[in-house]
Formats: sequence, structure tokens, C-alpha cells
Amino acid sequence: MLAKSQRLNLKNSFKFVQAGRRLETPSLRLMWREGENIEPLVGIALTKAAFKKAHERNRARRLASSAIQTLYPNLRKGLNLVIMPKTGILAKSVDQLINEIKNAKDLYQLN
Repeated sequence: MLAKSQRLNLKNSFKFVQAGRRLETPSLRLMWREGENIEPLVGIALTKAAFKKAHERNRARRLASSAIQTLYPNLRKGLNLVIMPKTGILAKSVDQLINEIKNAKDLYQLN
């Protein structure tokens, strides 16, 4: 799990990011927008409609969190990112999720 200083926490922050760019992958919906923050901020949002049982929501959140924690050092400065797992995430491994997120080139620093 990311440190609290690295997470989006407020409802207003999630709405701000929702108005930005989007990318759909087989098991994730990524939304991002540039902000005035120094570090990248990441939030994970789930719905009860997609994951009926609490243990499924928890597992989906853990999988998404593990994948983004691995990639966090490479994210652009000032990035606000919201990850919305889809039901297909439960059948994936963390490595597969990392590869899906890596395909979103706009999220990373230009080195």
C-alpha cells in the first residue's frame, strides 16, 4: 500500500481526475490529470456493482495497489491517477497488471 502522502484521499480530488484523460485496459480503467502536486498521487476506486463480495473488492484493491506500488517511482511528477479495477482483475497476476499499466506511456517521466 502506498503511503498516505502518495494517495488521493478526497472526493474532490477524484472528481478533478475524472475530468482528465482515460485509458481502458482489459482489467483496469485508468484516469489521470496533471495537478499542482509535487509527487504523483494515486487513488483506487471500486464499486459494489462490479465486485459484489467484500473479499473480491479487497483482493482487487490489493492487486491494483501492488502493481502501482512497483511502478510508482517511474510516474511523472504532478500526476494525479485514479485506478478503477474491472472484474477481470481477479483472474490476473500482479505482473500482468504491471504490463497493462506500462502500456500507458503518458503516465511516465521522460528520461
